[in-house]
Amino acid sequence: MAVHPNVIPMSDSSDKITAADVAPTNLPDAYLDSEFARAVQSFALPRFRDIPDIGLYREQLIDYLDSLFKPLGACSDGPWITSSMVNNYVKSRLVPAPVNKRYSREAIARLIVICVFKQTLSIAQIGKLFSIQRMTYRTETAYDYTIRELEHALAAALSYGSKPTDDTATLVTRESLLVRCAVGAFAAKVNLVGYLNYLGYDE
Repeated sequence: MAVHPNVIPMSDSSDKITAADVAPTNLPDAYLDSEFARAVQSFALPRFRDIPDIGLYREQLIDYLDSLFKPLGACSDGPWITSSMVNNYVKSRLVPAPVNKRYSREAIARLIVICVFKQTLSIAQIGKLFSIQRMTYRTETAYDYTIRELEHALAAALSYGSKPTDDTATLVTRESLLVRCAVGAFAAKVNLVGYLNYLGYDE
């Protein structure tokens, strides 16, 4: 049997491989047209000014955050947020404590970012990012930048062949690069888990 130098030879008695044997079953194009992929591509989070400023009680807070991340539900290793998680984040000084049992706009904004970052980073690492932010940018500025970059990263992750979007920061800094790395990691995880689920590997 003639053998190509780069091909591992098979036995002469082996079954022949047909085109159907090597044909891909679920091409990325089909996944990108799926309901989940379209939801990710259009995913959006509120800007700082659009976050409720009336102060939310704990149950209202949990419901609000769950509703924001519902389109990405399949990509979280567990609940996006729970009452005990909120308590821990307050105790760790990642989130401002409630006033009269109500959580402020800043607290909600920080919790939104934590819900994203904790999918790929440890709480200690998130704490370091928040510490850097407090020394450099106001919460509103840092939050809105993070959400813009997150939405761009998700859209790019599910648009194969597209070029990475330019940094939306007025000035590219150490802080902006750290944020882009964090949201890029999250977007990559969403894409990977979503594709695996689409292929049926969540069963």
